[in-house]
Amino acid sequence: MQTLSASDLSKQRLILAALKLFAEQGIDAVSLRMINREAGAKNNSALHYHFGSKTGLVEAVVEFVQDWFEEAREEALKSVEGQKKPKVRDILRALVTPYLKLLKEEAWGYHAVRFIARMEMEGGPEIHDILNRFASKAMKRFTKLFSTALPDVPRKLLKQRLNFCITSIIKGMADYKSLKNSYMGDVSCSLDKLGEMYIEYNAAGLAASVK
Repeated sequence: MQTLSASDLSKQRLILAALKLFAEQGIDAVSLRMINREAGAKNNSALHYHFGSKTGLVEAVVEFVQDWFEEAREEALKSVEGQKKPKVRDILRALVTPYLKLLKEEAWGYHAVRFIARMEMEGGPEIHDILNRFASKAMKRFTKLFSTALPDVPRKLLKQRLNFCITSIIKGMADYKSLKNSYMGDVSCSLDKLGEMYIEYNAAGLAASVK
């Protein structure tokens, strides 16, 4: 396990503090002062040194989360890419499983998923540009795989369906702790079962007949 330098440790503390506050309150509601206080920093110098501005900090938080996803999904994604005719459910499993792993294994995982959901739902053009820039490489790979698996679905329609799919997964995982008090009553279940439900639900939607 690599030991972080004092500077890198300070940077990581600020990123995790920002991730927690952004997830709980939204980006616009959180000040740099609040992040410094959450991280236990005495002044703003470390934050400005590492990130320059709030936008720079948001980019660093997105990069931190995206780097985790890149590593967590790579083995499964490469395995599916190696198939001549990939199955929709296998592609979806490569997409969904890292979210389950993040929520179960990382102390900051729930904050990360809620942060992504907030960016998707509440972020303005600048925030969406940051998110899209860091996620574009992975999304291109997934889109190519789904295009191969579903050649009869027109490209634009497939992208529309895939957008619905990803949004439902992100928001659903971000809200999973609220499933005991849903509009339908208590519909809670284990994370693994929830993941399988999203795979089955979205597999059917992506592959639905074209009219």
